[in-house]
Amino acid sequence: MNYIIGHHKPDLDSVVSALALEYLFLKAPCFKQTKAKAVLASKANLETQTIFKKFKTSLPRVLKSQDIKTTDNFVLVDHNEISQRLKGIKDEMITNIFDHHKVSLNLGSPIFITTKPWGSSSTLVYWLMEITQVKPDKDLSSLMISAILSDTVGLKSPTTTKKDKLVISQLNKVAQLKNLDDLTLEIFKAKSSLKNLTKKEILTKDYKINDFKGKKVFINQIETAEIEALVKDTSSFLNELKTLKKEMKLNYAFCLLTNVLKVNSHVFCLKEDETLLKKAFPLAREVENGVFDLGPIMSRKKEVVPLIERAI
Repeated sequence: MNYIIGHHKPDLDSVVSALALEYLFLKAPCFKQTKAKAVLASKANLETQTIFKKFKTSLPRVLKSQDIKTTDNFVLVDHNEISQRLKGIKDEMITNIFDHHKVSLNLGSPIFITTKPWGSSSTLVYWLMEITQVKPDKDLSSLMISAILSDTVGLKSPTTTKKDKLVISQLNKVAQLKNLDDLTLEIFKAKSSLKNLTKKEILTKDYKINDFKGKKVFINQIETAEIEALVKDTSSFLNELKTLKKEMKLNYAFCLLTNVLKVNSHVFCLKEDETLLKKAFPLAREVENGVFDLGPIMSRKKEVVPLIERAI
């Protein structure tokens, strides 16, 4: 079986870009992936469920590690690092990668890789649709717009490019969405909801584990307007973060608290990881034990990950 799959703990862009690739492959035989099916590496988050329900589209099924067969092949989308890959997918099973992140690979044989420095993997997939003259339908166009808005924080993130803005404009000729600001707000509300989540679920809501010089660095990001409420319970969050660090055998662990409305990020940081944090962000201000104000930072990919990698 041929699968198209995004990263573990999939966000909206990871799910939508996989579904969009399935649509593209079906319409464009030149990719030789006409039977490839989009699947999820784990359960879709509330944001993704909300937007798929809004546009009356069924979510792809979740593929479990134990269901992977040795004869299966995989197209990876919205990720390339092994730490973000569903367990059970071996290097030799990967035939293609479509991504918009920094490449960190050491595969045993050459494969097809397409990467672009754009704000969303859905932007990349639409570019492929343009090249192959494939037009997404109304519902898929709406989903792709939503994914781009989500990954670029309503086109306000420093990762946003002219291409992202242009693609949204082109897609909306089909989608005919009347108010993108309202859609962005709806996405943010679903994305930032922490209702009924345990502290562990909050700390693992949208995490990625990066491999920097052999060090496993965990960086979770929570987009919320409730930073003050979380900071009031700092001690409990730090205890849970310490437990996670031990369970996941991490070298460093950080949790970003990002308020997209105020364009600001705080971070939960364990005492033993403060030296690295201060080296990466010398202007960070400690607001209380284990909580630092990083200032006007929004993008994990562009404004946090590179600085931490250089600091190690």
